[in-house]
Amino acid sequence: MATLGPYNEAVFEALDYRPALVRFRAAAQEQPDLLVDVDLPAGGVALDVGGFEGQWSTRVLERADRRGPGDLRVHAFEPDPSSVELFRHALGHDPRVVLHPFGLGGHDRTVTLAVGGAGSSVFVDPNAPGFHGAAEVELRDVDAVLQSLDVERIDLIKVNIEGGEYELFDRLQETGWLGRTGTVFVQFHEFAPDAYRARRRVRRHLERTHRCTWSHPWVFERWDPKVPAPLDPPSATGQDPLP
Repeated sequence: MATLGPYNEAVFEALDYRPALVRFRAAAQEQPDLLVDVDLPAGGVALDVGGFEGQWSTRVLERADRRGPGDLRVHAFEPDPSSVELFRHALGHDPRVVLHPFGLGGHDRTVTLAVGGAGSSVFVDPNAPGFHGAAEVELRDVDAVLQSLDVERIDLIKVNIEGGEYELFDRLQETGWLGRTGTVFVQFHEFAPDAYRARRRVRRHLERTHRCTWSHPWVFERWDPKVPAPLDPPSATGQDPLP
């Protein structure tokens, strides 16, 4: 977008995701816990995928301090080495947090990450304006990682990985993890290859097990698990009614 010039860039954003960004900011100002307002069970597991410098994990832990559960476990995943160091500085003292210095994806590999703070991405030219070089980083198969951690259920997950979310959710769907996942906060990114088609595909994945509680397109969306339909009560004879 930096090649469009200031006027065209402003027009493009006004017609595309900028209104959603304004609405999201207004909603977050009205409800500061917008991205962490989830009641977790005792022993709950939260995943911070795209941990950056620990801001979201910090807020999850602050909410747990206020409302519980005290035994919450946060697994954060961040491949950018500079962000990893800042994350450790912010939360390395908290035993509830485990920081994993790699990213999550559909399979194991090493990729080139364009480094640019919160916008660091494997889908951006490292020489583009606003970026300052590249780093070789590790991505790991999300299914294998969760199995190695003995995670049985994901109670809360935040995903903000600058275009890598499509591959990640495809893999979560393929391996059955979406059916074992609670609330999902996800930011979709439209600069990733075939992003519009990919977002529709991932939303279809989510619709099988979740409902969209709110959506600010291309900014953040919240998906909560569908509540199972209640079973019919037993009949007067004590036998279950016929289907």
